Amino acid sequence: SPNASVKIGLTLSTSSPTLCPSSLDLFYVIVSARILATPEPSRPVTLQTHPSPLADLSNRSFHNITCIANPAKHIEIFPRGWPQYHWDMEDLRSAWSFVTIPPLSQGSYVVSHEVPRSKIVAADLRKGEHYRVRLTDKCLGTPWWAFKSLNELDGVRLSTWRDEFDKETEESDPDWAEDRRQEIYEKFGDRPSCMGEEPGMLAMVVEESDAEFEIV
Repeated sequence: SPNASVKIGLTLSTSSPTLCPSSLDLFYVIVSARILATPEPSRPVTLQTHPSPLADLSNRSFHNITCIANPAKHIEIFPRGWPQYHWDMEDLRSAWSFVTIPPLSQGSYVVSHEVPRSKIVAADLRKGEHYRVRLTDKCLGTPWWAFKSLNELDGVRLSTWRDEFDKETEESDPDWAEDRRQEIYEKFGDRPSCMGEEPGMLAMVVEESDAEFEIV
C-alpha cells in the first residue's frame, strides 16, 4: 500500500557466489528483512510470513532461477499451480508461521531457503554459466502483523484482522455476534487474543531484488 506507515526492506542474496552441481553442499537463497520506516521506532514488528519471500520458495515470491546468457534455461522454483489453503481465522498459528523483525536500526531478520537438490540436478547446469535469482512483485506484504515481539505474543491467540465493516456487521446482528463469541470461548477458552494491525499499513520494499552466482 502506498499509504503504509511501516515499511520492511528486503534484500536478496545466496549462500555462495558459486554452485557446484555435483557437490552435496546445500545451496540457499537468503532473504534479509529490516524495518525502514515505522511510527514506533523502538518497537519490533512480528508478522505472518505467508505469503511473502520470508516464507519459502514455493509461494510465487521468486522467479525461476534463470541462466543469464540463456533465459530459456532455468532452475525451476516458481510453482506451476497455486495450492489450496485452509486455516482457522481465529487461530492463525495453527496454519502459519510468524517471525519478529528487530526495531528500527537494530538489525535484520534473516531466513535461508534451500534450493532443492532435485531442482538443481534437473536443470542440467554447465560450468561457467551464470544464474540470477529474482524476486517477483507478488506477495510483498502480509495478512497479519503487530508492534510486538514473539516473546510478547507467547500464549496469545492470533486472529484475523477485522476492519470497521466487519465490526459494524457484528453490531448489526448481536445474536450472531454473541453466538460467535460463545463458539470462540468454547474452542479457545479465555486466553488473550490479538488481531494485529491493519494489513495494508505494512508494505515490503525491495532493496536488493536479485542475486547472481556462477556454476563451477
